[in-house]
Amino acid sequence: MMNVENLKFPKSILKEETLNAEQIKQFLTIRADYEKSAFVQEGHFEVRSLGPKEFVRPIPAGESAITALMSHSSGHVYGGTGGARPHLFYYNPAPDADSVADVGAVLEEPGCVAALAERADESVLGVVNADGGAARLFVYRPWQVLLREKDFTGMGVREMFDLPAEDQLFFSTIDPCHSAGTVEILKTALPERICDLAHLEGTWYFLGEKSGTVYCAGEALDDVRAVGRLDPNGNFSPRFGLHDGRLYGAGLYGKILEVTEQGLAATGACAPSLKGLELYNRVCRWCSFDGKLYGATIDGLLFSFQPEDGRVRCLGKPTQQCFPKGMAHANGCLYVLMGGEDDCAHLAVYEPDSGDLRDLGCPLAHSERPWNGYVFECMCRGRNGTLFLGEADRISHLFLYYPRCR
Repeated sequence: MMNVENLKFPKSILKEETLNAEQIKQFLTIRADYEKSAFVQEGHFEVRSLGPKEFVRPIPAGESAITALMSHSSGHVYGGTGGARPHLFYYNPAPDADSVADVGAVLEEPGCVAALAERADESVLGVVNADGGAARLFVYRPWQVLLREKDFTGMGVREMFDLPAEDQLFFSTIDPCHSAGTVEILKTALPERICDLAHLEGTWYFLGEKSGTVYCAGEALDDVRAVGRLDPNGNFSPRFGLHDGRLYGAGLYGKILEVTEQGLAATGACAPSLKGLELYNRVCRWCSFDGKLYGATIDGLLFSFQPEDGRVRCLGKPTQQCFPKGMAHANGCLYVLMGGEDDCAHLAVYEPDSGDLRDLGCPLAHSERPWNGYVFECMCRGRNGTLFLGEADRISHLFLYYPRCR
């Protein structure tokens, strides 16, 4: 056993009896670099509170942890929260808005919004899990959908022209307000809590949180049936991967399966794992990019999967942190958000052209307010290449990351 008493540790230069000019210069340089070295310095971070701060309070503390994000074809970003009352919100990127608006609580009991997806008619389908009960499906119809269905019979001119054309915010000092659509809880019965959903060729797929069973339903969402289990003993990955018109999941050891209405088919491919931890391997996030399906495992390993030949390539582990919470591509690069509940989250980047994989650091923003981001749960890419990160703390914000131009 090593005797630490005999070890000689580096001595602080401040304890030196005499400091020469070179030592002082080096110390000042080291200190300046060290104080900012942990934070992302490539690109630019901003945050938005979960409510237009000029005239309304944001989603309350304890209800604001962002658990789901999706990019909408309108350019808006929709998100769901978890806590004492799960909420639905949207971010409007328009120059005269650039704010988050709270649509309202989806449930009046503790729970979380687990996943969101856009439907063919531009409405949003979501799943909300109640803490003490089952999962429920809900549909959110934004104003562009409601306007198409609106009957103008008997309406006055002022009443008609006051109707919004989309979900939007008005920052008038006289009458500040925002418009939002309607939320409808569907009667569709789901067999268990759901951890992810996906849409492919007219069919909706749902992934059971406890059993790993894949369920499917038609566009009408009136009949949910089981397709199969990713693993009979519940050793499965909690997310779907969608690539080139095909849907994938992962079971025991990270073995990759193709999901169809007819059942689950083995691809023969397996996600990489640290030795000795294969039994616990999970693919926590997927992203289709650059002609491949990329994944990130629970241990923080990044890999690429080429379905046409079943080839899997391990790209490495970019951060000390494990537990990937988000993956999205922008500007020709792949970004991964790493870190669990007890970590300080880190953002990492992979550049396919050079093969460079590196840790960018911790999220820190100073606009619209100074804010450190520690715990996150999701990430998505906006229409213009901006990355949106969902903070999942007691008081949470929507982080906006503008990647470096390449």
